[in-house]
Amino acid sequence: MKIDSFSDISILYVEDEPAIREGLLRFFQRRSGKIALAANGAEGFELFQTVKPDIVVTDIRMPVMDGLTMAKKIKEVSPDTPIIITTGHNDEEFLLKAIDVGVDKYIKKPVDFRALIDVIMHLSAAVILKKEMAQQLIFLREVMDLNPNFLATVDGDQCTYLNDSFLSFLKCTGLEDFTLRYGSLDKAFVEKDDSFYAGKKISDWVETAASDKQTSRIVVMRPDTSDDEKESTFMLTVKQVPNKGGWLLSFTDVTHLESEKQLYRILSLQDPLTKVYNRKKFFDELDKEVDRVNRYGQKLSLIMMDADYFKNINDVYGHTVGDKVLIELTEIIRKVIRKTDVLARYGGEEFAVLMPGTDAKGAFEIADRLRQSIASHVFPICKEVTCSFGVADFAATDTIDSFVQKADIALYEAKGKGRNNAQMFEGGSFECHP
Repeated sequence: MKIDSFSDISILYVEDEPAIREGLLRFFQRRSGKIALAANGAEGFELFQTVKPDIVVTDIRMPVMDGLTMAKKIKEVSPDTPIIITTGHNDEEFLLKAIDVGVDKYIKKPVDFRALIDVIMHLSAAVILKKEMAQQLIFLREVMDLNPNFLATVDGDQCTYLNDSFLSFLKCTGLEDFTLRYGSLDKAFVEKDDSFYAGKKISDWVETAASDKQTSRIVVMRPDTSDDEKESTFMLTVKQVPNKGGWLLSFTDVTHLESEKQLYRILSLQDPLTKVYNRKKFFDELDKEVDRVNRYGQKLSLIMMDADYFKNINDVYGHTVGDKVLIELTEIIRKVIRKTDVLARYGGEEFAVLMPGTDAKGAFEIADRLRQSIASHVFPICKEVTCSFGVADFAATDTIDSFVQKADIALYEAKGKGRNNAQMFEGGSFECHP
């Protein structure tokens, strides 16, 4: 059943003939209470500037100012406003003028109400979507302004946005004030001997910083007000703004860390995308746990997991969506495993969960719970993601390498059995949960 109501849409209706105007007015009022009326193009344009309607419906032949002239003036001040012309004209000259003005649709008189409904409903969908996007942008800006991290967007060397936290740090009242006082964001940077930005403009290093995901960037900044201001140290993340030519810079204050050496030590153990342990840290923790097993005879199990068909996600939706999937996967995993378990990004779309004090059966139950939690989760954009799991426990005859290899073998077995399942290594045999 087709919906013929557009109650959330405001309409400006311009018609000089009272009988036609009243007839269409009743038609509109049954579907929308937000109607503005005008008897000619001049009144219509004046009313348009006051009420700012979502859609304009207008006759073409009117005294004082005709519909096409009014439509042209409206498009000059509001190019995105849809305009529907009702007309008895059907000649080539009229059509060319309508196209030149930018009229969105035209309907022949006498007006077919059903055809008019279809046209308005079609245009309303785009108007409503634009309103929703505008509201989302307002909300996003509010969220960004409340973010304690310093956020900025740059286009080349020019700064196009600074959130409130950043403006406060820079002692600026707004973007215009910042532009007058600083000109460019790099004026707030303090150059050190090893600064990656030393002697360079933002446009010279921003793309490199965005593409080099394995390198964490450290920036030192000081407000450009006085040399007495204290320097602050920040960890910089750079992302390209989707569908735009600019870049998003995020500065996390790490001044409170005892030293830059400690900061680099932390970063060397952390995966820069998901913020969980990296492969190096995983093996450091594994070495400690294996030593504890050999000393005290404790249980130790390992879950290796891999996102199924992850290359397809990157190919179809892009690497930005793929990165978001990996981040969301880590959040799901953290909710299921214990605080004492060690979670690490093993490489690419593969993760490892080291489970001290847990036998293979217990680890297998956790792996299957993880599998179900991921498979039932609705991911933004790509919606569905599944993972395969391999589980192994540490045996007295195992080395670190053989222990990891057992979990890897179980993982490959899970992939061979169709993916989205968990396999447990048991001396060459496998137990499967679909």
